[in-house]
Amino acid sequence: MFWKFLKKQDEKAGIPKAGIDGPKAKLPLDFLQRLIPLGELTDADLQLLNTSLRSFSPGQIIFNRGESADSLLYLYAGNVFMEAANGNGYMVDEATFKANYPLSTHTEHQFNAIAKSATKIAYLPLSTLQQCSQTVETNNQLINAKNIPANLVNSKFFKGFCDAFQRDDLQVPSLPDVAIRLRSALQKESICVADAVKIINLDPVIASKLIQMVNSPFYRSINPINNSHDAITRLGLKTTQNLATSISLRNLFRSSNKLLNARAQQLWKSSIQIASLSYTLASLTKTINPDEALLAGLIHSIGALPIITYAGTLKDDTYTAEELDQTLSVLQGLVGVAILEKWHFPKNLLQLPKQACNWYHDDYPQLEMSDIVLLAKFHAQLGQTTTEKLPPLNTLPAFLKLGDNTLTPDMSLLALQEAKQQIAEALSFFRT
Repeated sequence: MFWKFLKKQDEKAGIPKAGIDGPKAKLPLDFLQRLIPLGELTDADLQLLNTSLRSFSPGQIIFNRGESADSLLYLYAGNVFMEAANGNGYMVDEATFKANYPLSTHTEHQFNAIAKSATKIAYLPLSTLQQCSQTVETNNQLINAKNIPANLVNSKFFKGFCDAFQRDDLQVPSLPDVAIRLRSALQKESICVADAVKIINLDPVIASKLIQMVNSPFYRSINPINNSHDAITRLGLKTTQNLATSISLRNLFRSSNKLLNARAQQLWKSSIQIASLSYTLASLTKTINPDEALLAGLIHSIGALPIITYAGTLKDDTYTAEELDQTLSVLQGLVGVAILEKWHFPKNLLQLPKQACNWYHDDYPQLEMSDIVLLAKFHAQLGQTTTEKLPPLNTLPAFLKLGDNTLTPDMSLLALQEAKQQIAEALSFFRT
């Protein structure tokens, strides 16, 4: 392609590649503030960053795929073409939202980056990404005044919710008794299938849904199953526990306020889709439990429920839709963790609501549940009106962990496309 030709010409001419220190430059604070996720740092921390700026001519190589990286790179001005191994790629323009994301986040570049026009690239320490990730997850309480976003500083709605949260005066959703009993029994003692059947059958709705689920495309066997005992035997106790919890979540996404109920239903619909994609992705990895991934997808936004419920206790004219949206965006991760703690969820899922709010979460080098949910969340948003605000897939830490065998360079999950019918049936199952 044209950019490959330019790259070869560049190499023949001996033009230096990125990685060589450029001139030191104090980047404008407003530029640093809009960078994702660096903008989560305080203004003081942003101004202390060791930054530099380099200029590139049209056609010049910024970095090559496979080269080691010791800096975090952002587009400051111009246009850059990001070229994958197969020649496909995407354009990053300074005027688009995508320019707020880094061009590369790994210690080894995954794409070739080529300047399309006269271009300037900002260089920041690669370690800043980890620093920012930790800051996002520790400061997300936003109860301390210095951590509250400027657009919510004077919000009575935001302050009211935070005050209620501190007083432990919120209506936190509760799981149905059957789901709690089953989870408690499995955590505290060894139970047999017969014991689990007695618990499950206390709730005919859950028992019926469990039988439907075991006969669904997820678990369908040669012989149809028509009773709880055979269903639990087929699924196993751990899977039965995860599915019983998943089924129980449906009735929590409700509000007596018509507008807020529509918001809760949309949230549930989105959670179902992400859960289905999480299940399929986990099945491909062979290392993450698909049933637990299904549950993880359903609970990743559970923290939104107390915020929506709190809004339902107020008059409609006391807050704006924008305030509600911004509060949900900022606080649902923290609140979600608090809910899962009250539900006594296992440690590997406990922090998931916060982790799922951070595209660049990267605590461990190995693939973890949050990586699966983040990738599912990414693909669930493809094709929507918010697509232009998605980060480049190749910059996500989860992308590298999953591996190129599953996630193709042109940012398409072929396996997920093939699983459309399975996902559609799951959507139908959990909606009703």
